[in-house]
Amino acid sequence: MGTFIKSQNVIKGQFVLKDILYSITSSQLSAEYQNRELILYLAVCAKAEKNNVDYNMSSVHLYHNNGFNTHVSNFNELKGKKFIWKDEYNEEGEEAGNLCVQEHEAVRTGIIEILDIEAGQMIIKWSGKADVKWNRKYGDAVPFATIFTVKIPDIVDYTLDAFKSTKMIIDSETQLEVVNLQEFNQEIMRVCETRVWESFNTILKFKLIHNGREYFGEVIFTNGKNNFELSIDNDCPKKVQFKGVDYNLTINYEMFTFSIL
Repeated sequence: MGTFIKSQNVIKGQFVLKDILYSITSSQLSAEYQNRELILYLAVCAKAEKNNVDYNMSSVHLYHNNGFNTHVSNFNELKGKKFIWKDEYNEEGEEAGNLCVQEHEAVRTGIIEILDIEAGQMIIKWSGKADVKWNRKYGDAVPFATIFTVKIPDIVDYTLDAFKSTKMIIDSETQLEVVNLQEFNQEIMRVCETRVWESFNTILKFKLIHNGREYFGEVIFTNGKNNFELSIDNDCPKKVQFKGVDYNLTINYEMFTFSIL
């Protein structure tokens, strides 16, 4: 492999891993709100520009699997911000990301910088060091850098982290609260013990509080956690949809996702 470019010289649309130049083939941004703060999930894929790059090093996939909290409530507030990882995890326990070249390996240090926001798009620079584990040259803590553009999503869902709180803030006038979490989790534990996933039959009860008034709703699960139907008081001023629940109670992980308009 020849030396093609240094990582610090990367331009938009490129990905550089140590000295290998790649062209970006796809990039993606997804986001959610947790208590009015934007959580971002980034992903970018790229392929080597030169044919003499070893096949096993010819493509890369850099991504942020669990997201990171920006601590802002509006995309426009992100312009110019930097999110820095001095280690594999930051002070909030959020991972620096993952890089897949040979296998899915950890990003050891990283900086995510929002360079610009315009016309519904975001330009991002992501640099750092990540493990590759290919050979001595491309082993551990290999430097990388990329600049890419992503579309800002039109609609952002709201996610409640049940191990932090049973309530989440939607806006200055609105909150959502799960009111039967203990009962709901008993059914989760039962199904996990029996491993009969299609026997998951229960009800998640919640209330939406808007301008001091409570509106009650239910999510009815029938024969599995992915089969559900939501109902809510007819006079609720917000349009509420339930998008799903993801959980692993053994590691204190339980996320409920709603769309609220």
